[in-house]
Amino acid sequence: MTDGGVDGLVLTCDHDGRLRALHRVGAGLPGLAGRPGSPFPVLFGPDAVAGALDLFTSLRRSGRVLDHPVPSRLDPAGMVHVSGLGDAEGLVLAVARAPGGLPALMTGLEALNPRLAVRLAPLRSAALVPEAPAVDALFDEMTLLNNDLATAQRALAKANAELAASNEQKNRLMGMLAHDLRTPLQVVAGFAEMLEQRLDGRLEEAERACLERIRESSLSMRHMVEDALSLAALQAGRLRLARRPSDLAALVRRNVSMNRVLAEGKAITIELSVPDQSMIEDALPKADIDPAKVDQLLNNLLSNAVKYSDRGGRVRVAVSGAGGWARVRVSDDGRGMSPEELEHLFQPFARKGRLGTEGEGTVGLGLYICRSIVEGHGGRITADSAPGRGSTFTVELPLVASSP
Repeated sequence: MTDGGVDGLVLTCDHDGRLRALHRVGAGLPGLAGRPGSPFPVLFGPDAVAGALDLFTSLRRSGRVLDHPVPSRLDPAGMVHVSGLGDAEGLVLAVARAPGGLPALMTGLEALNPRLAVRLAPLRSAALVPEAPAVDALFDEMTLLNNDLATAQRALAKANAELAASNEQKNRLMGMLAHDLRTPLQVVAGFAEMLEQRLDGRLEEAERACLERIRESSLSMRHMVEDALSLAALQAGRLRLARRPSDLAALVRRNVSMNRVLAEGKAITIELSVPDQSMIEDALPKADIDPAKVDQLLNNLLSNAVKYSDRGGRVRVAVSGAGGWARVRVSDDGRGMSPEELEHLFQPFARKGRLGTEGEGTVGLGLYICRSIVEGHGGRITADSAPGRGSTFTVELPLVASSP
């Protein structure tokens, strides 16, 4: 090291980065050498060309660089730090072993080549307070970014408000349509059932089949309407539960009876297992539920079991109670589901496009609504299935707390 300076190099190049002269300060940097006319990046070795080209690009773009690190063939450091600028004559680069070495290197250069030191002089003040221009530039950039962010936030808030208004309008429309459809569908199903009962024994088989098809179709449509109403309520945050002590076993029996109409169309048997009538009071106290919502829950589970079972199959429904919870289990021996299907099963539209065993369609809302109803009661719904071995859905709902 020289007195008052450091060992380093000062390179002069043309505007295209071709080396004109190489000036050593102190002992120089013996590991770096190059011929006039060669591109200055080759001085740093083949492994450093990319870094040196980045330095050249920065210099051409901003007019100056300070302590730009460049890999080199020097050992043991393996890195040099380059400062430089461009002027009317070309490029001037000062190469030091360590960052912050430019002032000391320029002190040594002033005695060796005053004219070259004058060309590098604009870098001296920048090297002494390098953070000021960087902070100013960073502040300006942050100001621009903050302005852009504020503009984007205003646009996003406006878009969100418009979307919320549109979604609310859509939910109201869905609710109105579903409500207006539910009543006539119930009337159709009721009259079809009444005709079947009153004309019992006088109907030909084809006529009875037509009435059953009317009931079956109207019940399916009613399920979809109920799901649409529930979806609109869920999206609007208005799914309210009117809970009261209810006979869950009776609800299950009624739903099994109603869904047998759908099952008979595919020759599917629904088997029901509930506690013995004489033991219901002890074995299965009344459940703390909203009967209308649980009725919808059961309809969805039973109609799905029929929909995804093969003709001539069997659906099993079991009701039990223990530990303050009622448990309803609906099983089928249909085609089952893959682990990927199970992972997204209770999300809206998860089964959209998955047809039943005889082409029955679905909008993919039933199980999402089932989960919402069960969780609204503080309960739990789970599914167990695998391809080729059917599916089992288990619902747990709270029983009415026993009096002390």
